Formats: sequence, structure tokens, C-alpha cells
Amino acid sequence: MTDRHPLIAFCALLLAICYLATIAALLAYHGKYAEALGFGGITTGLVGVLGTFRPRSNVTIDQPPEKPVPVETQP
Repeated sequence: MTDRHPLIAFCALLLAICYLATIAALLAYHGKYAEALGFGGITTGLVGVLGTFRPRSNVTIDQPPEKPVPVETQP
């Protein structure tokens, strides 16, 4: 699996969330509240799945605590 696959999955999931939220809004507009609630639940579940695509960073700091990493300060 390359670095691009999680990005493609993230974009596809984001597109699915937008699509389902639009369908839920249209159903609610037409008075079908139970169906809109179901689509809202599906959308909420996909938002939970979206959290699994967080970037993973394997940053290690080799500096000892006595000599911290220098940080630039903003003027």
C-alpha cells in the first residue's frame, strides 16, 4: 500500500459523507423524517470511520532534555 491509498480512501469517504448528507437533507425537506434520520445515522457512522485516516507521524527527537530543540519565535 502506497502513501496515496489512504488519501484516495479519505477523499472517497468524504464524498460519500457529502452525498449522504445531501440525500438526508432532501428527504427531510420532503417530509420523510424517518428516512432522513436513517441517512443521518449512516452519515454519522461514516464520520466516525473518517477518524481512522488520521496521518501517522513517526517523529523521534534525538535531543536530550538538557538541550532542547531550538524554536523560532514570532516577532
